[in-house]
Amino acid sequence: MAQSRSLRSLAWGDDAPDLIVEPLAARRRRLGQKAKDGKKAQEVDRSGSVVNLERAAKRLRSARAEDRVLRVPQWDMAKAVTAMKRAGVTGAVSNLCGSQCKRVRAKGD
Repeated sequence: MAQSRSLRSLAWGDDAPDLIVEPLAARRRRLGQKAKDGKKAQEVDRSGSVVNLERAAKRLRSARAEDRVLRVPQWDMAKAVTAMKRAGVTGAVSNLCGSQCKRVRAKGD
């Protein structure tokens, strides 16, 4: 906030208008898609990287939703299942078009 004020004072001078600033996302996490009623959370990851798949799974874990779906390309479904188990997420892994779906239980379940 202090940085934005200093930039505003440089650009506008002392009579700077009040600008609306978007607040930061909570813990810098955003879900790809969340239903309005909060019952379904979806995250799409096309990278194929194990690290990025685990990050997406952890974002799903922090979502308070009944149905959690991680959508990946067909050839990355096995990696995504492993990533969700490592992250301790119960949900589903689906390919991008939704024709195949694998249910995943967390490690402790």
